[in-house]
Amino acid sequence: MSQPSPTIHGLLERNARKDPDKEAFISATNRLTYAQMNRMANRVARLLQATGVGGGDRMAILERNNEHFFYAYFALLKAGCIAMPVNVRLTPAELAVILRNSRAKGVVFSEEFAKTAEAVHEHYPLSHRICIEKAAVSASSFAADDLDLPISSREVCEILFTSGTTGVPKGVLFNHERILALASAISIEFQLTRDDRLLTLMPLSHSAPLNCFFMSGLYCGVSHVLGDFSPRSFLKWIHEEKTTFTFAAPVAYLLAAKEPDLQRFDLSGMRVFAYGGGPMPLASYHRVKEAFQNGNFYQVYGLTEAGPNGCLLRPHEHQTKAGSIGKYPVVNMEMRVVREDGSDTIPHEYGEIILRGDSLMLGYDNNPQATGEAIRDGWLYTGDIACRDEDGYVYIVDRKKDVIISGGVNIYPREVEEVLAQHPRVLESCVVGVSHEEWGETVKAVIVPKGEVTEAELREFVSTRLADYKRPRIYSFVKELPRNASGKVLKQQVRNL
Repeated sequence: MSQPSPTIHGLLERNARKDPDKEAFISATNRLTYAQMNRMANRVARLLQATGVGGGDRMAILERNNEHFFYAYFALLKAGCIAMPVNVRLTPAELAVILRNSRAKGVVFSEEFAKTAEAVHEHYPLSHRICIEKAAVSASSFAADDLDLPISSREVCEILFTSGTTGVPKGVLFNHERILALASAISIEFQLTRDDRLLTLMPLSHSAPLNCFFMSGLYCGVSHVLGDFSPRSFLKWIHEEKTTFTFAAPVAYLLAAKEPDLQRFDLSGMRVFAYGGGPMPLASYHRVKEAFQNGNFYQVYGLTEAGPNGCLLRPHEHQTKAGSIGKYPVVNMEMRVVREDGSDTIPHEYGEIILRGDSLMLGYDNNPQATGEAIRDGWLYTGDIACRDEDGYVYIVDRKKDVIISGGVNIYPREVEEVLAQHPRVLESCVVGVSHEEWGETVKAVIVPKGEVTEAELREFVSTRLADYKRPRIYSFVKELPRNASGKVLKQQVRNL
């Protein structure tokens, strides 16, 4: 008998055999072992088959971070479908565009989003609309043993969607093989074991929480704690469930650090606070580290199109290189900083980060032109402008598309944001270019204050820290910055604030 092809749902099945009674999926409403999750996923997969959902069908998942998400996710994979987690914060019209572009057959949704699913159907007719809570009940009459369908690890199994900060989200194609390569690499880098307790509060519709961290935890058989983020729930889960590992956008850590009774929560057992999806200015990093009384912070850099996979900055490197994405790529990745002609830059010269490795996307769904522009000669061109220092550490300057050109001179918003973050009464800032009749573009800073701060104070503050041409000419003050579900700032909206 031939060895079955390794698959993502095969990891669940393996854990259910090896560690059947291990409490593995903990949410606000349930506590399930690996064996219980596997049995439920098998039953739901058979129910899907009975309703006509099968091999190669593209099915969206509209659900929050809980056990029902994984009933749907694993069941779809077991049935040979392509799972497409989508952002629950999108409007029905936005979801319909995504589902139409990806030629979705249907959607598996929670009762909470029943009206959303119905509204999507009005925009884009779906063959299958399945409420996962009802399906879980109905599936009780189906067999609970593994389906064992002949599924190749090279078959497309998942489509994730880019954040769409600059336009319609693109579908990013993955197969089992690419995701498993990422899971094994992250497990090695973070030395994950079955004793870890992994907290996932960032949306599972995004690549880092799902592919990078949940999958690496699944690979190692950890216990998963699942929920939706709020500053208090973040602290509460860590304290009560004694979690050891989490990933979050920088803003999540900043908000948790502001909780007035933070000292009531024991965070000492956390051996990994991973952050990514956007920069954490040096001053913000020190603020959070001091507030948490825990220095186990890892900067993780990668793109959805890379798995996401890329590079790490480890806790001890933060002492001298905070603000960098690191020097050493993840074990199965290569990273370069290159000029326009593809040659490598020298220290302190700006260039574009490119990545190559085992977990790169198969391509953009139904978009060969964009795929060809992104992946050239096996390298993923990230669009991130960066430079190396004398020690080889890479510092992202900005996204290629976000560079401000004022009077023909390049201005990098992140450099300005790093300076603004040093002001004690600035919680966050976002710097953008806005059109200017004479200079082409000029610099605008949108500030989330922490206490009282005036424009005059900030102008004086930056005057000794930034060259004149880099200083913001326009200031705006807001309560919070507009973000997508993964925590990325929506710069197009910021320009209008």
